[in-house]
Amino acid sequence: MSKPSQSAVVLPAGHSGSSLFHAVLAEAVAQYPDVLSGAALPASAGGFKREYGTALARFEAARVASPARVEIARFIVRRTQRALGFGTTESQVPLTDYLSQRIPTPTLEHARLTGPAALAIEVPLDGHVYRGRAVHEALEQLRKAHQLTTAAHAGLSWIVEYAAAQGGTIDLSGQRFVLFGAGAELASTRMLLAAGASILWVDLAEPSRSLGNVNELGGDITRAPAANNLLEQPREIAAAVRAFAADGPVHIGMFAYAPGASKEWRLAATMNAIVASLEPGTVRSVSLLVSPTTPSVLSSETLRSSELRYLETPSWQRVLERTGLIQRPGYHREGAVSVSLSTVSLQGLSYQAAQYISKLAAAETYAVYGADPHADEGEPIAVSANVAGVTRTRSLSHPLFDAAFLGADRFGVRVFDPATTRALSGLLMLHDLLNPDAPGAAGRHDGQPLDKAAGVLAQQIHGGIYTLPFVLEGVIRAAAVAGLVSQPSLLLKNFAPTPRAPALTSAPAE
Repeated sequence: MSKPSQSAVVLPAGHSGSSLFHAVLAEAVAQYPDVLSGAALPASAGGFKREYGTALARFEAARVASPARVEIARFIVRRTQRALGFGTTESQVPLTDYLSQRIPTPTLEHARLTGPAALAIEVPLDGHVYRGRAVHEALEQLRKAHQLTTAAHAGLSWIVEYAAAQGGTIDLSGQRFVLFGAGAELASTRMLLAAGASILWVDLAEPSRSLGNVNELGGDITRAPAANNLLEQPREIAAAVRAFAADGPVHIGMFAYAPGASKEWRLAATMNAIVASLEPGTVRSVSLLVSPTTPSVLSSETLRSSELRYLETPSWQRVLERTGLIQRPGYHREGAVSVSLSTVSLQGLSYQAAQYISKLAAAETYAVYGADPHADEGEPIAVSANVAGVTRTRSLSHPLFDAAFLGADRFGVRVFDPATTRALSGLLMLHDLLNPDAPGAAGRHDGQPLDKAAGVLAQQIHGGIYTLPFVLEGVIRAAAVAGLVSQPSLLLKNFAPTPRAPALTSAPAE
């Protein structure tokens, strides 16, 4: 594990991202043996690293099937946050203690944009831009291709009709958003500003560099130049959030991502830790994107689509199956619960820890227990935690992915353009925040935590990954071969192993 040259959020001494991930899950098994012992978590960190895809799917299936589902989610979120420190690998203090120390508010800079507060609904898809109620046509294309769930389709349809009822646009004037990773390629920053929202910009990149022409945008941007690095300045960022929230509760958007040296997990856990350090009532909602390569619970409709796709599998894929190059089914089933086998080993365990613990488990915790997982009691907050499809972001600069993207459609998987993912995920997020009956709304399923947890994670724009009849890992390799056949020039690229592969749903922001 690399050592930071200056004080920053660090893993506990002696741990890598993968070993800490295993340790946290092992502690959960020890805490809930009746629920999780059947998941057969490998005894050693090395064994877990070798088979974490199937091991994590078994763990998730056992967790979800249990009445203690959300308790376990909160346990592993708590354990992760308590394990992190601030300092160096040689000398550190617990991150939670570090964040509890109050400091003066950093200098805030404000910029008011001059455009109208009027977000028009539009979705670019397959070379065509659908606007207003015509967006329903794009949604129907995705539905017929089994590339999003009914819950996601319903949420997107609602926001289209909501805008139509408001005269064709959405106005978020007076709504305040704190965006961690505001400059990330898939962040909803531009959409929120177009709607007139007020933004606290937290990102190493300057707003002008990420937003480009802002003349048509409304709203306003606040930033703290001395509080823009989540790993090195978490206490300063928390102070800036408090100042920004002085006029009322804020929405939190968690979009920051950076690869390598366990940054994915440290960043995701730090965002959660900052939220937990804020005073009760500060946070109105939390929004984040979940990767389709995270082991996710599959709905009955998704399972039916997967079985139908297998019946229609072309003969050449059946040959690949008989030779063992691709394997089915594409999920692990435990009783009535089915969990996707969609992890990608090239991404690494730290990336998966960030997705599984600091996103998926954290989302359930926010929805049921509120902003602070350490509090004995808390008020639920609104949560938007939707699966976003594989996207051609700048962060996907790996030859294997380049080739696999070309061959993905032969397996019924759609690879989205960034603009499409920003539109679909951003609109679905707005649905989650504006619809009082959204699955993650603060008052939804009051007193029924299992229903709430299931609903929060049911909106999935998976692009066909979850309806694959086969395990994703083998499909990626087969799709890469198909892509090379269609475009042999890709063979000229360097296929030498790289130490880390980027995320499939977000671009570097820190």
